[in-house]
Amino acid sequence: MALIFYARVSSKGQNLDRQLARAKQVKADKIFTDKFSGKTTDRPGLKKLLGFIREGDTVEVISLDRLSRNYQDIQHLVQKFKDLKVKLIVDDLPQTNTGNNLVDQFMLDMMINLMGFVAQNEREKIKERQRQGIEQAKKHGAYKGRAKKYAANSNDREGRLVFEGIKRDYQTNNYKSKTELARKYGISRQQLYRILKLI
Repeated sequence: MALIFYARVSSKGQNLDRQLARAKQVKADKIFTDKFSGKTTDRPGLKKLLGFIREGDTVEVISLDRLSRNYQDIQHLVQKFKDLKVKLIVDDLPQTNTGNNLVDQFMLDMMINLMGFVAQNEREKIKERQRQGIEQAKKHGAYKGRAKKYAANSNDREGRLVFEGIKRDYQTNNYKSKTELARKYGISRQQLYRILKLI
């Protein structure tokens, strides 16, 4: 019977330190991590966790939204744990110990349902606020859209180098075909056409 800890942040720029400190504190036997959005369960760390767990194991997360921000996905994962007879511990949900396992499970299910709904509802609100913000920015001519990877002012160093290389080859006619140019820089033809449009 192993204690398995699952930690997740939404992007590569965020860090897992707080969650990993908790995993160390509870002396987790195994830790799985992801740096992916919670809007999908198609995450490598979560997939490995689901392939690893066995009957009698315990899965711990600091909060339910680490598993997912999608209500149905949370329901599906919790049911999967139940089917495998794997216990779920959610640190920010109170643990009930009435002495009656059925009552304890019922209370946990109720809290998970509520918190799962809250997690998805919060995600929907964030998306709506983003949409409204973009609309307002467009009205004022301030919306630039998503930053381009392949551009002269890209934040991505590799993206800038690819852009400059293509620009140089294109302006000096140093290529036989656009397909060959795209292949040379390891990008798709669609990406190449977008870069050429910028140039």
